[in-house]
Amino acid sequence: MTLLIEFAIIFAIVLVLGYLAPAGAYYWLFHVHAEDRHLDPIQHRRPTAKDIRREVQLSISTVVIFSVMATALYELYKAGYTNIYWNLRDYPYGFLFVSVFAALAVHDTWFYWTHRFMHWRPVFKYTHLGHHRSVSPTPWAIYAFQPAEAFLQFLGIAVVIMIVPLHPLGMLLFFWIDAQVNTAGHTGYELVPRFIRQSPWFQGCNTVTHHDLHHTHPNKNFGSFFNVWDRWMGTYLPDEAAENHGVVKPVPAEVAEHDRKTAKPSRSFREQLGGLVPQLFAERQSRSDHRTA
Repeated sequence: MTLLIEFAIIFAIVLVLGYLAPAGAYYWLFHVHAEDRHLDPIQHRRPTAKDIRREVQLSISTVVIFSVMATALYELYKAGYTNIYWNLRDYPYGFLFVSVFAALAVHDTWFYWTHRFMHWRPVFKYTHLGHHRSVSPTPWAIYAFQPAEAFLQFLGIAVVIMIVPLHPLGMLLFFWIDAQVNTAGHTGYELVPRFIRQSPWFQGCNTVTHHDLHHTHPNKNFGSFFNVWDRWMGTYLPDEAAENHGVVKPVPAEVAEHDRKTAKPSRSFREQLGGLVPQLFAERQSRSDHRTA
């Protein structure tokens, strides 16, 4: 009975604060009232009602999975297996903010590499295709994951909480930043002011356009908070490639291919691995991109 009560409370928190509140607020501000704000969409393609229904349905299933896993994580916390601490004096002054940055860096690394993995052809259909059916996403897509992806996404959160010392205030700040970045990234409108985007201090951070471009260029821009891994691994695509800069991109081949149910014959394991570790097979991947362009 105690577990059921814990699950119910956690489910309500994840559903309302983690999903409905941020997604609903951003959708109301930047979709329902986008014209009032005189905003230019990043893409010319607009989401349909069917797209939004699919995003909500997938997101609700993710909320359930997240809640089950969060309940298990809470049990680990009670058993003393996490790095959550309550006394701010346990660590030096200012460590609270250092720990939040560490959490963001660890999570971004986890996100980048698991994201790359889910784009590997043998697993894409079973892990990440559902999310990429939203070529022009809305804020309702922030949790639009298939079950396998939902599991991987929350596992990344668990890894952060297990290895990074976090005060509850730091944990709340981390979750707040994650919610804002994730929701903004699926809004479809660039929200970061130009003077901030052009600042040298911001170059390692992601814009809304950065993630929106990933939905039209699935082999680029895999990072979440930062673009450091994208730059290091050669998967970085600058904001200038966006449609509102004059470039129009059709529905990504990976999504169109699976939606038509005409998947190409599997390539050799070495070729498939090239999609996961591109720096080892860059030339082969380049030829593949030209064939599917």
